[in-house]
Amino acid sequence: MAAVSLAAAALLGTTFDASAELRRGEKSFGPRIGYCGANSSVMAGLTFQYSLSRVVRLAPEADVVFRNNDKDAISVALNVQFPFGFEQDKVALYPFAGPTYVSWGLHNRNENKDVTTHANRFGMNAGGGVEFRATSSLKLSLEGRYTFVKDYCGAQVNLGIMFVF
Repeated sequence: MAAVSLAAAALLGTTFDASAELRRGEKSFGPRIGYCGANSSVMAGLTFQYSLSRVVRLAPEADVVFRNNDKDAISVALNVQFPFGFEQDKVALYPFAGPTYVSWGLHNRNENKDVTTHANRFGMNAGGGVEFRATSSLKLSLEGRYTFVKDYCGAQVNLGIMFVF
C-alpha cells in the first residue's frame, strides 16, 4: 500500500511543463501496478496504447495477479479507450471497455503437495481512467475498472507510467 501512496503523491506533485496533445498515430508503452479485488492481491503488468484518432484509442494489456488466498492469474485484454483532454491536453479522462481473457491458477494442498488447476475464462472490462502529461514523452495514469468474468468478477485499480513515442 506504501507503493500506491508514493505513486499517488508523485501524480499530485508532477509539474506539467510540456504541451502535448492527443493525436492520431500516437503510441505509448509502459508498466503498471495495482490491486485486484478478485483475490485481494497485488497485480502488475504492461500496457500499450495506439491512438486511432483524437477520440479513439486501442489499449492491449497483459497483467499478472500475484498469489493470495490460493489464487493467482494471468490476464490479457484489448480495451478501446475514448480519451478527451482538457487543460491544453495535459490531462485526459477516458472511459473504456473491451474483451478480456483470464487464466486463474487455483492452488489446493493435497497431502503436502501443491495441486494446481486452472480456470480459463473470457469476459469484459469496463472502467475509466485519468492520465497526466508530465512531459511530451511521459505520462502517468490512474485507472479503475470492473472485470466481468464468470465466477471471478472483481474490481481493479492500477497506477502506471507510460513513455510516449
